[in-house]
Amino acid sequence: MDNLYMKGELLQVHTKNSEIHEGRFYGMTNDKSKISLYNVKESPKSDPSDGVLHYYDSDIRDIVKLKEPTEQKHLKISEKDCEEIIKTSKKYIYINQVDKSFHEAVEELSQYSYIGLSTDGASMGRKCKMPFLVLSTPQQIYIFDTKVMEYHAFEAGLKKLLESETPKKIVHDSRKVSDCLYHKHNVKLNSVFDTQVGDLLISRNKTGHLPDKVKSLSECLNLYLGLQLSSVDEKLGVLECTERPLQTKIKDSLAKNIAFLHRLSETINDEMMLPFVRGVECFVENIRALDDFKAWERCSMQNQLPKDFKSAIEY
Repeated sequence: MDNLYMKGELLQVHTKNSEIHEGRFYGMTNDKSKISLYNVKESPKSDPSDGVLHYYDSDIRDIVKLKEPTEQKHLKISEKDCEEIIKTSKKYIYINQVDKSFHEAVEELSQYSYIGLSTDGASMGRKCKMPFLVLSTPQQIYIFDTKVMEYHAFEAGLKKLLESETPKKIVHDSRKVSDCLYHKHNVKLNSVFDTQVGDLLISRNKTGHLPDKVKSLSECLNLYLGLQLSSVDEKLGVLECTERPLQTKIKDSLAKNIAFLHRLSETINDEMMLPFVRGVECFVENIRALDDFKAWERCSMQNQLPKDFKSAIEY
């Protein structure tokens, strides 16, 4: 094992038994006699293993560096779930008046612990007002036409909803939407779950360093859910977004872009919590799994960190 690798680098380990294991580099001993990988697949179709696996120089025939896949091609949620989410995106409700439908929508949104918030239309930050605001529950998507309703929409309930502690707002990259809401609409966005920040923390935990660039919504949907990169319309035309009446194709794109945000946030939250969950499992089993003598011995060491805790919480 002459080569050194960067943490997180994608590698294939070819063993002398003609087995091929693919995973990400975790570490190597100083004498290079052992290499450790995480997210290891023993075959292309197998799921990545939990924890860190170790391979010894005496068993290794070759190590191959792999190019990073540009697109995840396997759906990571069930086809049924995917179809249901797509159906939800097609039955969105468009609201351009402060009427009964508006108040019912705000009331419905306020009943949830988490709601989706689309940043589409806030790409200019504080330079211009938001042409629309898209909010969603897992079952319903609402497109609020704030260009038509103007400040009345915020005074009638959107401001209170966006500034409240509950529900928590799921956003992918909250920077520009927060800037626009505050400087153009006098709304201080509060209680945010930012999926872009979640991805940064997961990347740091896996590789040991923060990435230089953030991932777009389509890249995160591809990475965590296996959706195609084309599943999101990244760039909506500025003129088309400000023209009224709002074209149906723009409404369809807005609903499409927010449709998987709830599922993305759940997946990212689960991955962020993974080290904690494994750490708790380590503590639960720390004494319980031992025989009587070892359990008695371990009980006298309660002020010490379990020896296997560090490996348990690693990705």
